Amino acid sequence: MRPIAIRDREAFRGLFAELRPRQSEFTFTNLLMWRDAYQLRVSQVDEAIAIFSWRADLEDSFLLPPLGPGANADAVRRCLEHMAREGHAPRLARATEEDLTRLGLSEAEFLIEPDRDQWDYVYLVRDLIELRGNRYHGKRNHLEQFVGRYEFRYRPLTPELVSTCVELQDRWCDEKHCDLVATLRSENRAVKEALTQFELLGITGGCIEIAGKVEAFSLGELLNPEVVVIHIEKANAAFHGLYQVVNQQYLERAWPGVQYVNREQDLGIPGLRQAKQSYHPHHMVGKFTVRVR
Repeated sequence: MRPIAIRDREAFRGLFAELRPRQSEFTFTNLLMWRDAYQLRVSQVDEAIAIFSWRADLEDSFLLPPLGPGANADAVRRCLEHMAREGHAPRLARATEEDLTRLGLSEAEFLIEPDRDQWDYVYLVRDLIELRGNRYHGKRNHLEQFVGRYEFRYRPLTPELVSTCVELQDRWCDEKHCDLVATLRSENRAVKEALTQFELLGITGGCIEIAGKVEAFSLGELLNPEVVVIHIEKANAAFHGLYQVVNQQYLERAWPGVQYVNREQDLGIPGLRQAKQSYHPHHMVGKFTVRVR
């Protein structure tokens, strides 16, 4: 078992391309940018590739659904037994219904429970671009008010814009007191990892400039041929409606030909859940936690 590293990029990309995953966790970008926060480790179990979150708090550890030709119920059992021997909570997490079938996990042998806080919100891209109908009336109002108040410029993310995006992230963190909140400190590291390595990771981004200064940015990539996943979206909250603008503009400029957008989970945070529900998801990607009975 060893930490995930940038040299694993092509191997994981091949595994994910074959799998065509639905959950937002399964891109190499996601694994790399969160590798420190979740202490992600990779190991080979015969012909299966196992990804562990090997946490200092042993109860927070988990196994992601194994990948590769040898990924099956036996591989899951062996990984969970190893976790138990090492004193970590033996559980498989973030598994979709497709994973349960692919791995052959039956309720006769495993306790399978939904983990609602980790379910991904998936929207029709055209809905979030066009914002049509009564249900998007409020979103259109926010966007139109912003357009009426500010002159702005959309720019695709380039290496020259990375430093200004990092500056925005630093300002955002100062306002949120990231240094005092462990989860925000971890997110700050993840955001900067994605920004500084976006070319190497093959992700794209879009920025909103106001008065020549980046005040919002979004980062994403294809999760599978039908779905783009948004990894990061940040905006200066002083500009009312800016989150609606960067959301709409990035999809319209970068991903108009893709059917769905996965905007990840709400983590059980009430305000975040309300915000994600307010965009009216087309469907959710259910995820489950699995333990040996």
